[in-house]
Formats: sequence, structure tokens, C-alpha cells
Amino acid sequence: MNSRAAFVAIGLAVNLLILARGVALMLALGYADLGFVALVQAGITFVGMMHFGLLNGGYRLLCHAGPRTRQRIVDLAYTGFAAITLTLVVIALIAVALTGNTTLWQVAGLAIIGGVATLMRSWMMNEMVAGQRLRAANAINAASALVSLAALAPVWAPQPFAAPAVIAAGAIALQPVVFAGLALLSGAVMRPRALRASPLIAKPVLRAGFALFIAGLALQLIPLMERAYLTHYLGLEALGRLYLAILFVTLFQMAPNLIQQVFLPPVVELWRKRDGAAIQRELRALLGVMMAYCAAAALGVWLVAEPLLAAVLPAYVADLRWVYILTPGLIVFALSTPFCLSFNVLIDYRWYLIAYIAGAVVSALVLASATLGSAPLGLDQITFLRSAVFALMGAVAVFGSWRITARTPQLRVFGANRDAAPAAASAPARAVV
Repeated sequence: MNSRAAFVAIGLAVNLLILARGVALMLALGYADLGFVALVQAGITFVGMMHFGLLNGGYRLLCHAGPRTRQRIVDLAYTGFAAITLTLVVIALIAVALTGNTTLWQVAGLAIIGGVATLMRSWMMNEMVAGQRLRAANAINAASALVSLAALAPVWAPQPFAAPAVIAAGAIALQPVVFAGLALLSGAVMRPRALRASPLIAKPVLRAGFALFIAGLALQLIPLMERAYLTHYLGLEALGRLYLAILFVTLFQMAPNLIQQVFLPPVVELWRKRDGAAIQRELRALLGVMMAYCAAAALGVWLVAEPLLAAVLPAYVADLRWVYILTPGLIVFALSTPFCLSFNVLIDYRWYLIAYIAGAVVSALVLASATLGSAPLGLDQITFLRSAVFALMGAVAVFGSWRITARTPQLRVFGANRDAAPAAASAPARAVV
């Protein structure tokens, strides 16, 4: 428990470095340049989701795989990364050739570099967490964040070697590149021995992870649609005005992701041992941590955000209104985390699919209606939509958790303390695609 707490604490400390990077960008760049950076970040995040289930399924199986199987899973993962990279490069070259748009070329190049490196970073972080190498994960994560922050220095040079917005976006893309390089050089992660995709390994990995990949893709489509809509109808400057809110969402969600990462392997192991009482203790501890985190975040936004921003970035105080709008939806979404851990344990992601696709569909319908209407949506309406979609997805996911754990109450946060059912433990539930 102490090592897990240290992992989360240091992960949050790294978040402070990312916050410092965001503050530096807001000090150095105008709204239009911040809009460009936000587009690149959306592209990196979207490309970072293009793993087709390798990350989720591989991580879930790494939690209990033997040494030989681990190596075969690692080989499969890097084979997938190579194929994804090649495909993305070909698509980007075709798109740039057809449009001749310089901005598109810059966004696509940085998104592919940063996105593929993000895929590798996510895989490596999962591998280190599954192997309980939390100290190495902390050190590499902190070092990569520091390098990314230092890479912003040329923005303030009298004659920078490139446009400040491109340098800033490049510094963001650099962080996962440095992480992947350090992880491989340090030996903290397994290296691929060959590019191969054994069907005996690929099938269970993709079966375990593909549904969650589709759900994650739907989740990332939401900000991508919003930013494309804002850029088209209101311009990059309007998107730049939401940069503070975008930074807040990124930072807020990192803690729940870290916390879930460190709680999942022990719960999977307890599920294998059929220790229902211990599983529920873990889930309730996770809920307590999430409630404390959300309460602290809410108090921080309410009491500290405005005076702190007025002291450091007074020009952005007005932009806090969109942070206030987003906070309730984010809290509902974060509090669904303990309930949704059952999806990963059972390898049954149907309600993730339902929740995230519902959010994407609602966002698409509202944006499409606004496109067909007489007046475009403003920043307030876009932010209210995002907050409502966060709350919707969280509520649907919690309901789904209640439904799929009807036969396994020991996986409920508030359920009967019974041992895990032998039938459920012997074969994971099907992954619905």
C-alpha cells in the first residue's frame, strides 16, 4: 500500500511539472498559438488511442502472465506499434499531398511522433505497474517531464529556430519520446526480441482489449469533435481561450488514472484467489481515495484557483468560468472509477462501450444540430455540453457496473462479502465488441 501511495504521490508531483509547462505556455503564447497547441495535443491523444486493444488487453494479461508469455506479449505489442506507425505516416502523407496545408503538415507530423511515443509510454507504464516496478516508473516519468519543460526554453529566445507555437507543441510531443527512450535504456521494461504476432497470443490480447479500445476511441472523439468545431466556426483564438480548461481536465484526470492503475493488479490477483472480502476492502479503499481527491480538487478550484491565477496569470482569470462549468461533470466521472474496476477484472467492457459511445453520440448530435442551425455554439455552450457528457458517461458506467456484477457481488463496492464464484474465476467474461 505504501509503494502504491508513493507511486500516486510522485505521479501527482509530475503533474505539477505539467502544470508548470502549461503556465509557461500561457505566459509565452497568445490565444491563437495556444489553439494550435491544443489541436496538436488532441492529435497526440487521438493517435495515442490507436492501439486496437493492445494496451488494454496486454496490460490485463501481463498482470498474471509467466515470463515466456510476457515476452511474446511484448513482441506482439511492438509489432503492432510498428504497423500503426507505418499506416499513420502513409495516411498523413496522402492527406498533406492532397491539401497542401502547412498547418495540417505540422499538426500531423507532431501528432504522429508524439502519439506513437504515447502508445509506447502507455505500454511501458502498464508493464512497469503490472510488474510492480513503481520506483522506476516514477523516476522515468519525472525525468521526461523535466526534459519537456526544459525544451520550452527556445520559445523565449530573441530569434527562435521555429515558430513559438511549433516549439511548444514539439516540447509536448518530446515528453513521451524521452520516456520511451529512458525506459528502454534503463532496462525497466522488456525489449522486443522480434517483430512477430503469434495468433495464440494476439487472439486473447485483442479479445481482452479491443472493446475497451473502441470505448476509449469514442471517449477521445468527443474533444476532437469539439476542437474541430471550435476551430472551424470560431477560430484558433477561441480554442486558445479554452486552454486553461483543457489543461485542468488533463491534470484532473491523471490522478484517477494513476490510482486505478495501481489498484487493478492486486484486485486481479485477489479475484484469482477468490478472496471476495479482500476485493471489497480494496474497492472501498479506492472509493475513499477518489472521494478525498475529488473533495480536495473541488475545494482547490473554489478557494484557491482565482487568487492563484490572479497572482500568476491575471490575463486568464476570466477563463476560469469554463473550469467552474467543467468541474461537476469531471467529479461525477471520476467517482465512477471504483465501480468500473469490475469491467477490467471480468474483462467485460460492454458498459464502457455503451457509456462512452453514448457520450460521443450526444456530443455529435448537439454539434451537428448547431452546425445546421442559424448560429454556432459559443464557448459556454460547448463547455456545458462537455460537463454534461462527463456526468452522463459516469452515471451510465456506474449503472453498468451494477448490472454486470449481479452474479459477482464481491466485485461491488457495496455488496455481500462472499468468496468469488469458482465459475467466474475460472474463465473471464466475454469482451463485447
